[in-house]
Amino acid sequence: MGTVRRGSVMAAGWAATIALAVPLAVLPSFVRAEITRIEILKRDLIPGPGFGATGTYERLTGRFHGELDPAHPLNRDIVDIALAPRNARGRVEYTSDLDIVKPVDLSRGNGALLYDVNNRGNKRALRDFNDGPDTNNPLKPDDFGNGFLLRQGFTLVWSGWIHQLPPTGGALRIQVPSAPGLAQDVWDELLPNTRNAMAMPLTFRAASTDPTRAKLYRRVRNADEPVLVPAGGWEYAGDRSIRLLPAGTPFEIGVLYQFVYPTENPPVSGIGFAATRDLVSFLRHDRSEANPLAGGVQRTLAYGASQSGRYLRDFTWRGFNEDEAGRRVFDAINPHISTARLFLNQRFAQPIRMTDIGYGFLAFPDTTFPFAYQDETDPFGGRVDGILNRCRARSNCPKVIHTTTGIEYWQSGQSLVTTDPTGRRDGVLPDDVRVYHFAGTQHIMGATMPPGVCALPPNTIDPRPLMRNLLLAMDRWVRDGTPPPPSAYPKLSDGTLVAASRWRFPNLPGVQKATGPAPKKRFDYGPDFAQGRFAGGLPGVLAGDYPVRVPQVDVDGNEIGGLRVPEQAVPVATSMGWGVRSAASGTPGELCYLDGSIVPFLRRADQRRDFGDPRPSLAERYQTPDNYVARVRAAADAMVKSGLLLEEDAQRIAARAARVQW
Repeated sequence: MGTVRRGSVMAAGWAATIALAVPLAVLPSFVRAEITRIEILKRDLIPGPGFGATGTYERLTGRFHGELDPAHPLNRDIVDIALAPRNARGRVEYTSDLDIVKPVDLSRGNGALLYDVNNRGNKRALRDFNDGPDTNNPLKPDDFGNGFLLRQGFTLVWSGWIHQLPPTGGALRIQVPSAPGLAQDVWDELLPNTRNAMAMPLTFRAASTDPTRAKLYRRVRNADEPVLVPAGGWEYAGDRSIRLLPAGTPFEIGVLYQFVYPTENPPVSGIGFAATRDLVSFLRHDRSEANPLAGGVQRTLAYGASQSGRYLRDFTWRGFNEDEAGRRVFDAINPHISTARLFLNQRFAQPIRMTDIGYGFLAFPDTTFPFAYQDETDPFGGRVDGILNRCRARSNCPKVIHTTTGIEYWQSGQSLVTTDPTGRRDGVLPDDVRVYHFAGTQHIMGATMPPGVCALPPNTIDPRPLMRNLLLAMDRWVRDGTPPPPSAYPKLSDGTLVAASRWRFPNLPGVQKATGPAPKKRFDYGPDFAQGRFAGGLPGVLAGDYPVRVPQVDVDGNEIGGLRVPEQAVPVATSMGWGVRSAASGTPGELCYLDGSIVPFLRRADQRRDFGDPRPSLAERYQTPDNYVARVRAAADAMVKSGLLLEEDAQRIAARAARVQW
């Protein structure tokens, strides 16, 4: 019989040890094949005066253990689970890290569990909603930023779901079994963005370091055919990395390398979906003392940004929003800056890889049809599918608030989330889905590339005020049925979404325009791809693309569809949801990963005329700084009145406007 153990408890200068032994027999019967043991290894009070009406919070860290019945209908689709080792009960076991930040008095919380899907092991909700620092060890008051989520009474939960992560930086991890005896060739895509990259790491351990069993390819641009690097041009540097020859030769900056090599014993990575399903269901429904949140969870929400938002889309599409008792797992999800799905429930999966974007990472299998939440028909073969197809049939779909930036349109085919797969008509969103485009913003705040790789500075427009408001709207939608604001995104029907050939970006001095969005190509992964297995070696390219569209812009070059934060509605710059690589990057003009760009307006009319800038200057637009601040405040007040912005954020935005340097 399993037990639940709680270890050392440290808080506010006092220490104690609590040991609980709870036989599984007293837990609800559905738990027996799911969560078998929770270990709380440490308890810390969050110091300070507390967080509004919710009061004091505490952080619980530990791990949980689970087991899965491979024959259960909801587990059978986990790739290779039938080949994994089993315990005496015929179950497949796993162990995952667990982190909870909760009100000390759960009755003072708002009743909502917010599951923050970690991104490559990293916590994101405190950064994205609280304006907090990047940290995986939040303990100090400053780690919780402006305190938003805690002041609102949310209980925050994180757990591991990626097997491949190293045990560094406080990353949340999961341990899953491997399927022994399986072997095949896999490929890694390697993109150096510095001039001194002397070795490149491999995702898996090479089953053999015999160079005759591997191949290294290079290409300068995505559109180029891969060129084989001669056998004497590279070597293994151990079984987890490669280097170029002769010794001391760096990988070329900006060049795309693909390495095909043999490996074996794939981890059963898809367990990362089931572990989240079973943990969240346990925390919501179990009423025993084994559950640290017992009785405190009335609603379950999930947030995921980028990779972790793709996790939520794939989680839902694959049917994991239903627990083994047939209950809905998440009432609502917020996939943010996420247009694809995930490379997780496949043999030799690589979930930490970037999705297929405009430069590099071209052929990984996470951007296949379907793209939209509603059912659409694939023009290549006639298959009908949508992200909500399976949960719709089972009546357990979450409500969806999908939020996005310009980067996703240019790099990841966001337009296909709201159009049909031919790019000819707008799709019809389901009633339980909202889509909001944050006009003129980039993937995340701050640069994602090393200095000098992108031609222009990164975009600095902050969409997080909109995100905070929409999170509360999502919670109200679940709690009492109050619908969120209408969707706001570029559409074909009103001309705010267009083909690249109709995009009207102005000619700005010193600015190289993007030539077009990343294409959405199709690849041949072999006859068993639908079962999560693909042929070894590089996939072949199939004829025919899915057409990608981009947001139209105004005369300043600012996007006109979607939601504009006040700083973008009353602009001091052209803020772009795209960037291009610089000459120093080795591949000038290619889309620059996840960075947008910003080009400030000049201050005076004579300056911009001398520079040849067609955009009116700050003085021509606003006359004085006070007038500018007044217009920003008016735009913020209008958004508050329409339910798109919180008053606390309107005040922050006005304060930032007052600091703009003329």
